[in-house]
Amino acid sequence: MSDKQERLDNSLKVDFIINEAAGSDESAKEYLQFIATCSRITDDIFDDYNLLTQKDFLILVEILFIRLPANDFYRKHQDILFSQHITMWNAWEASNFLNKGDNTDKIYAHVLRDYINELLPLVALLTQGQSKMKEINVQIRSLFKKELGE
Repeated sequence: MSDKQERLDNSLKVDFIINEAAGSDESAKEYLQFIATCSRITDDIFDDYNLLTQKDFLILVEILFIRLPANDFYRKHQDILFSQHITMWNAWEASNFLNKGDNTDKIYAHVLRDYINELLPLVALLTQGQSKMKEINVQIRSLFKKELGE
């Protein structure tokens, strides 16, 4: 689980790349913020359930059951985005499993845990085209790069 400074640093990176990926599409920005919030809370549940508050759980429920399904960007692109949601969940679960394995498993876990970032180039493609997708692809590789074991 990350400390407060790591969370602040990561939040700044996430906010920056969300704005870059979504461009002027406010609904896409909102969608990506929902995904980021749900991901953080879900990861916290996995890492240390006892640190979460009732408010955290209520936020998660509200986003998943009300706000995300009502989001215009999600509704417009639901078919492609939902398939990404399935893949992100699968990669996250695999990462948590592999992280308990040998050194090779841990390398795979290190890569798979950040699969959620692959949603950003997709949103950039849908909002701004292929060249923006490629730009965001390069940016996420440097913004979220971590040493093995971090």
